[in-house]
Amino acid sequence: MDSLTIIVSIISIIGTISSITFAYFAFKRNALNDKQQESKNDGIVISDIGYIKACVDRVEKNLNKVDERYRNILERLAKVEESVANLTKRVDEF
Repeated sequence: MDSLTIIVSIISIIGTISSITFAYFAFKRNALNDKQQESKNDGIVISDIGYIKACVDRVEKNLNKVDERYRNILERLAKVEESVANLTKRVDEF
């Protein structure tokens, strides 16, 4: 009976050690998978930020073009108003 108790004790110790070992390896594997997923998410966020930056740059460039056109139109309008004023003076002289 003593040898049977010793064998059962050894088997239970081996079972306990193996379950702890498997739990440790499973934890390490899950930690690695979590780290990979986190890195993938970080990459996606960085990519999205780059895309947003490119879009903002395009919008800024288009806004500069619109601003330039607006200034050109204002200059032309000022010239037209000046011409109309001169024309009104000429008409009044006749």
